[in-house]
Amino acid sequence: MSFFSLLSNIHPNFSQAKAQDFLAGTDIRPGAKIKNLSKGMIAQLHLAVVMAIDARLLVLDEPTLGLDITYRKRFYRRLLEDYMTEERTLLITTHQVDEIEFMLSDIMFIRDGELIVHMQMETVNEKYLQLIVSDPASLEKARALGPVFTETRFGQTVMIFDGVPRGTLAALGQLSTPTLSDLFVALMQRETFNAGAA
Repeated sequence: MSFFSLLSNIHPNFSQAKAQDFLAGTDIRPGAKIKNLSKGMIAQLHLAVVMAIDARLLVLDEPTLGLDITYRKRFYRRLLEDYMTEERTLLITTHQVDEIEFMLSDIMFIRDGELIVHMQMETVNEKYLQLIVSDPASLEKARALGPVFTETRFGQTVMIFDGVPRGTLAALGQLSTPTLSDLFVALMQRETFNAGAA
């Protein structure tokens, strides 16, 4: 693509060979014109450019928007295999948190410009617990422990706790570590107000 030749002249750390290698696994054919590419192909082209730049800090904002799940998984796998080293830092902003959970070292949740959570992934696993309760007696005991989030799923109550010891919760139901998407929903909820209140 002549587009890559242009980038080689503009950006000193851009590798045309790396970009072409990344595009080899996409639907984009050599010689394709950008104006004829679909939205998904434009996203693939953009990611090929990003992956071909040798930078110590890479910031990606919703990088896989417009891609189907096959290309999203392929992109993140290539990102880990071909890009990540100890000398590089990767910052990703996304709403598709489950897709990148496996590769994260730290997380930040921001709501209305305010930092709600900022911690290492291993701390998340130590700090938060998800409890599934089906027994009514256990449900009241669990509620008394102050969950940060509660919802009903298929007749069972799912609660997320912050800082409550595992031993305290173990007898009340099934324990697990919440997924990042479940934790995101739990911690990013906005307060709802009663419309009938004065």
